[in-house]
Amino acid sequence: MSPVFHTFAMTAALATGIALSPASSAATPAPSATSASMIKLGDFMGRTRSIEVTVGGQHGTFLLDTGGGVTFVTPDFARKIGCSPWGQISGFRLSGERLDMARCEGVAIGLQNGKTLPSATVGMFDLMSLFPPGTSAVDGSLALDALDGQMFTLDLRAGTLEFETAKSLAKHTAGAVEIPIRVSRHGASGHDLGIYARSRTAKGDLWFEVDSGSGAPVLLSNKVAGEAGAADPAATKAQPFKLALSGKGGDVSLDTRAIVRDMIHDGVVGMPVLVHWRLMFDLAHDRLWVAPVKP
Repeated sequence: MSPVFHTFAMTAALATGIALSPASSAATPAPSATSASMIKLGDFMGRTRSIEVTVGGQHGTFLLDTGGGVTFVTPDFARKIGCSPWGQISGFRLSGERLDMARCEGVAIGLQNGKTLPSATVGMFDLMSLFPPGTSAVDGSLALDALDGQMFTLDLRAGTLEFETAKSLAKHTAGAVEIPIRVSRHGASGHDLGIYARSRTAKGDLWFEVDSGSGAPVLLSNKVAGEAGAADPAATKAQPFKLALSGKGGDVSLDTRAIVRDMIHDGVVGMPVLVHWRLMFDLAHDRLWVAPVKP
């Protein structure tokens, strides 16, 4: 099954009213980083993170969306970098609705710390059509497919992305909880990457997508909401919910809120939850560790 392109539903995410900082219609430029391996992320509309990139000598501001599945550029930015879009990448929204977009080949994304990600295929989509008139422009969305094979720590509350070595990752994961994950690389014409974290129930394991592009704390499928622990599986409004991700040697839990809906995933863990944790990814070996952020 192809992944969900959650960024296509970004307008719904931004409507939740859960902000990282005072809301703004602009993508705030990222301040300078504190180390060679660390990138300081920007703040888009107070509710999600952005990242400054360079492609083909052109500067751009991309959203950072761990649930996006596929990295993409806007039509305007595609023209700037000399992309001649062709073919198709297909995926699905949480509702199961199919979405198609053309693709650009051989796109090498440069980051603020001087690192250039491996050349890759990206999609092309009119992201700005999702936002109200007057919203400051963004040029694309960076998903986990662009970071495949990398080791990095993501702190969404502090707004930092730090690339790791094997040695530094071992240091940073000491004391953290490793969460078993499933990694999807099979949808969207073979171009996507999605991460799903385990949550155990009495009937079996559920797999929740890790999605910084979702403004809901937790989304639950109406097919498994009761087993997941929702007090009212038939409720259509947000309800109190205790999220528990089942780790090796212990669980990582958080009292939050969940929304039950008809969707094609077991669940989604969104930005309002992810800001409580540091996420340490090893996408060379498909591993994830979680640790609470420091107050």
